[in-house]
Amino acid sequence: MEEDEEEDYMSDLFIKQDVRPGLPMMRRMKETIQKEKKQKEANEKNRQKSIKEEEKERRDLVLKSALSTENKGFALLQKMGYKSGQALGKSGEGIVEPIPLNIKTGRSGLGHEELKKRKAEEKLENYRQKLCMKKQANEQAADQFRIRFKNKQEERKMEGDLRKSQRACQQLDMQKTLKIYLRTALETVLQIMTRAFLKEGVVDKYV
Repeated sequence: MEEDEEEDYMSDLFIKQDVRPGLPMMRRMKETIQKEKKQKEANEKNRQKSIKEEEKERRDLVLKSALSTENKGFALLQKMGYKSGQALGKSGEGIVEPIPLNIKTGRSGLGHEELKKRKAEEKLENYRQKLCMKKQANEQAADQFRIRFKNKQEERKMEGDLRKSQRACQQLDMQKTLKIYLRTALETVLQIMTRAFLKEGVVDKYV
């Protein structure tokens, strides 16, 4: 078979190849991620640990290991009848685990944590007081709004009553004026009629 013979596109080798779109890009991305991961692991291994990290590792190693009989305190406890894993005290009412070690790693002075805690509590208390004052102010504003609304309603009611009273007074004045006008007109008519009758002698002038 010649070397420059064209590939058989119907052969099994060609059919088994994965020709899905985007697959080469995915492969390259996976390879890049794996290389970066290996490089990071190599850098972590080759990186020189700091003094604090070495101290922490040694401390953790010592704390995880149990006390041996070479330890003077442990040897004294064993002489007094103590057994490993037992609670302290004559009747075994004491602690089983040792007191935890609190390592101070920062540069702050003694009492700094307490000061921070106290400041945080003061800040929280101030925040609560502000919330309480704000709540009271909102309640007072709501009360004032209700009072103003009630006063406006009362003023509107009083204005309505006043307008009704004014209309009633105007009606009464009109009725009174009409009565006076009618009475005056009636008297005038009577006077005119009386004069006319007197003039004609129909009615005696002394009547």
